[in-house]
Amino acid sequence: MPEEDASRALETLGLTGKEARAYLGLLRSGVSTAQQVSVHLGVQYPAVYRILQSLQSKGWVEVSRDRPNRYRARAPRIVAEEARQARGDNLESAAEVVASLRETPVSKGREADTDLWIYKGADSIGRKLREVVLSSGRQILCVSPFPVAPEILRLLFDALGRSRRAVRVVLSEGNRGDLAELGGLLSRMMQVQFHFPTRPLPKTRLAHTYVFPSDEEVFILNSFYRDGDLVTDKLQGLWIGDMDFVRIQLETMLLDLGEPRTRKAIRQAQ
Repeated sequence: MPEEDASRALETLGLTGKEARAYLGLLRSGVSTAQQVSVHLGVQYPAVYRILQSLQSKGWVEVSRDRPNRYRARAPRIVAEEARQARGDNLESAAEVVASLRETPVSKGREADTDLWIYKGADSIGRKLREVVLSSGRQILCVSPFPVAPEILRLLFDALGRSRRAVRVVLSEGNRGDLAELGGLLSRMMQVQFHFPTRPLPKTRLAHTYVFPSDEEVFILNSFYRDGDLVTDKLQGLWIGDMDFVRIQLETMLLDLGEPRTRKAIRQAQ
């Protein structure tokens, strides 16, 4: 393996660049004094002690009790597994801390600047969709009245499949044949229905897909088609937090689905 690749992997596991070079040098030489490591690294003698002491504290090297001290690299498989587990524990702990942070509640007033956010591009849209799905405390409703490209379905189902709540997805019959290609993106929390009939469509068109995580917000994914093909660089997502607008859209969707246009029906859909 090239030393550059090995150094990058060691840095990913928590070593600095100089620590990685020192560890690799000890692997090759077997056992070395600090002076020998200093020559190998081309680092001043006092600085080498700090590098070796750091490697020892991180559990990557062992040191003898004789004088001068001699250093030996611990077995790569062992230290790699220990580092992987430690970083996994640290990441889990860090994730819990970050998840517990509190954010300023978004104002739902009509005058608020944050009622509408626009996202462009698949990556940006995907991140926001995942955020919307993971933050939902209710059943999620996703409605796509017209056929959309398989790429749009993958974008949607990648986010919806992460939900810890039940998800109801209502699609056009024109997308029935695409469902088999989604494979592992379909979760047991998801119910998929084909409600909207296939109908003739213009070659150039705009399709809207609605994701309702609650009756206070909606994410609208707009996909544009030219000559029947998806134009990926025109993908656009809209997050809307205007309660009145969202409820009107939700009632319209439920009416299209043939469900009673009542507050009770809205709550049940959520």
